[in-house]
Parts: sequence; C-alpha cells; structure tokens
Amino acid sequence: MGVMIGLEVHCQLNTDSKLFCSDSQDHRGKRPNENTCPICLGFPGSKPKISKKAIEHGMTIALALNCNISRTMFFSRKTYFYPDMSKNYQITQYEVPLATEGLLSVGDLKIRIRRVHIEEDPARLVHVGGDITNSEYTLMDYNRSGVPLAEIVTEPDFTSPKQTRAFLEKLMNMLEHTGVYDPGKEATIRVDANVSIDGGERVEVKNITGFENVEKALNYEIIRQNSLKRSQMKIARETRHFDATTSTTKSLRKKEYEDDYGYIFDPDLPMVRIDDEWLAKIKRLMPELPDQRVARFVSQYGLTEYYAGVIVYTDKRFADFYEECCRSNGHPDIVAKWAVNYLLKSLNWRSEKISDSKVTPKGFVEFLALIENGKLNERFAKELIKEYVDTGVSPGELLYKTKLNISEEDLRDIIAKVLKENGRAIEDYRSGRKESLQFLIGLVLKETKKQSNPNEISKLLTEMMPR
Repeated sequence: MGVMIGLEVHCQLNTDSKLFCSDSQDHRGKRPNENTCPICLGFPGSKPKISKKAIEHGMTIALALNCNISRTMFFSRKTYFYPDMSKNYQITQYEVPLATEGLLSVGDLKIRIRRVHIEEDPARLVHVGGDITNSEYTLMDYNRSGVPLAEIVTEPDFTSPKQTRAFLEKLMNMLEHTGVYDPGKEATIRVDANVSIDGGERVEVKNITGFENVEKALNYEIIRQNSLKRSQMKIARETRHFDATTSTTKSLRKKEYEDDYGYIFDPDLPMVRIDDEWLAKIKRLMPELPDQRVARFVSQYGLTEYYAGVIVYTDKRFADFYEECCRSNGHPDIVAKWAVNYLLKSLNWRSEKISDSKVTPKGFVEFLALIENGKLNERFAKELIKEYVDTGVSPGELLYKTKLNISEEDLRDIIAKVLKENGRAIEDYRSGRKESLQFLIGLVLKETKKQSNPNEISKLLTEMMPR
C-alpha cells in the first residue's frame, strides 16, 4: 500500500471579531490576555453568539473546494482537558459540518476534501526553557482564544511529502484569492498531518507551521516508521510534535479516538440554516479563483501557461502587482518576462514577498521604460534590478548614480577611436561580412566596460563608418 498521508489544515478566518464574541480577532501588538472577555474565556453564565461573517467565509471556502454545503448544521462541544481551552471544551463542528465531499486538483493529482468545518482557536501556549515536551514551565496567552478557524480535512490521498507541500501552496493561494484569510497575520495556517505506511497504524504530527516544515516532518516520520518496521517493532497510534530546530518528531501522547472527546450538541448555540437566498448571495460574490485567473492571463495578456502560472501562484499580491504594471505598460509579455525571470529571483534571494518589499508598480514600470527607450541595456538591467529591489530607489536615479549609461558625445569619441584602429573590419563589413559589425560592437562595449546599449552602438557605427 505504501505511504498514505492525510491533512487537517486550520486557517484563521479574516473577520473583524472572534467567532462567538465581539472581541477583535486581530490581537497583534496586544499584551498577553488583554484581548479577552468572559465569552472567549468560557466564564460560567457567558453566552456565545455566532459570527455570520465566519460562516460566510466558510461557505466561500466550501464553494472554492467544490464541496456540498450543509443546509442545516450545528456546533458541538469537543471535551478535552488541556490548558489552551479554559472551559475544558472547544466549540467545533463534528456530527454535521459546514461542508463535505469536495475536490482540489493540483496538476494531475486530485485531492478529495472530506469536510470543511468551523471552530474556535485555542489559546497560544508559550513554552519557556524548551518545547512542549521538555519546557521548564508554560505560559498561556488567551488573546487568540476564540478566533474563528476553518478546518479543511482531506482524504488520505497523498503518497509523498512533496505532494502535500504542492497542495498546501495551491490551497493557500486559493484562500488568499478568496479573501477569507490574511497571510500577514500570525500563525494563520497550521497543519496536522496523519501518516501511515503499508496500511499500518496512523500517526498524527500536530500543529506544524510552514509548508517546508510539513514536508520535513513527513519525511522524518516516514523514515522513522520504516525503520521501526524493518526492526520488527510496533508502530504506535500516537500524536507527535515536530521540532523545527532538529527536524524531528517527538511523542506527545497516545492518539485519542473520536469517542474520547465526548462530543455533545452545544446547548448555548442555535441551529444554523442556510437557505437558497443566502447561498446564492455567496455564489454571486465569489471572487476570481487562481485557476480562472491563470486562464484569463493567457487569453487577455497573451502569456504562456508557464508565465501565467508563476505569476498567479507566487501569491495574489504578486499577480495584483503584475496587473497594475500592465495598466501602465502596453507590453504585458515584457512585464511578465522581467517580473518572473529577474524581479522574482531578486525577491527570492532576499526571502521577500512583493508585499513586503520596496518595489512598487510605478518603479518597476519606470525600470522597464529605461530598457524600452534604449537608456539601459539588458545586461546592466539585470544588475540594476537587484539594486532596485535592495533599495527601492527610483531606477532612473539608480541609473544616474551608478553611471550605467554613457553620454552620446563620449560614446561617439570611443566609436571614432575603434573605427580608426580597425580599418580591416570596416573593409570586411563593406564587402558583405555582417559579422564584422558585431565584432566592432564588441570592441566598443569593451571600451565602455559594457556600460552602453548595443543597439545604440550599432546605429552610431553605421552612421560614423567612413564611406
């Protein structure tokens, strides 16, 4: 049977309030436990109230994943004793989730979505002097408690860690395009990965952040389980923790079964009914999804599938940046070439996204105009773009400061000198040997230390060549 992997992806929903109270869900910059109230702390007598926006975001995700949406659903209490939930239960959905039976295609791979449901986020635990397995003590910050989550559960359709990373990257891009989550917020995506080999016991690796870490955790876990199997040792059904420092997993506890959680209907919350009108409204407001955007870039801008895919699937803001540049530059193919091959490479070198960088559409369009107008040759454009990404200084100003251009008067003097010293090449050119012109252009470029435009050199050479 080989490797079987299933994922549980937890996405913080981009709402103004928490799931069951009016506290802001954005707790950035807040002191620990400042952004709380009796409801998200679970005080006796406090009454939760469902966020309509969170349900609508969940419906948007379900539609994007081609799921069947439940027209009637409810919330349940998942009972467990752990300090990140002060009331000793989590409000989630179990018996009747928001949506089921979806599908997301990643290239030729089709990943079935088992369910999408809404639940509240637990508190953030800070392990002092170690990690969850060996810390001296643990601090609890309930600011995050009650933030709305969408949990997306896949079937065990993955057979390699590489497939899971490709799926997560596409899923994140899709979620960003729908606007249901903000990638700039802390810990907006967390993954629980379930893995087994040859039909054996399933092991869960809990709370992994970062797609690279998901791949590392699964690679380690597959090696660990194979090693146990070769040694004829039993693979225990358990929950494990991924240590990002050592890229290893550690045992936390024996894996619970569903019955251990004691799910019961939450008596403080009403049934949620989704009628035709509400569902039609969400469908009507559905934004353009990444696959649709790629197809539009191909048809509208004449891009290849490759360029369109790289631009869109890098992230939504990079695709937005590209479109804004196209509105000011009439050559979308040129914008794509420089954005994908050089701008993106420079951003990746700095481990930056376009939204975090100093690059602006105005500045990038200015950079392209310098190339199109012959003021900047391609060789030095490749160097200039690195400095532009580093500094954010206007490309025109950078060009002036670094003297990558040379005055026409100086260029004419250099060309006159080259022509004077290479009479044989001039005779060869006159006799029809066109490669002689390229030889002369090379000599001029050498004299200018390649700080001039070959097209301009060619024009001046033919103009100044003795008749």
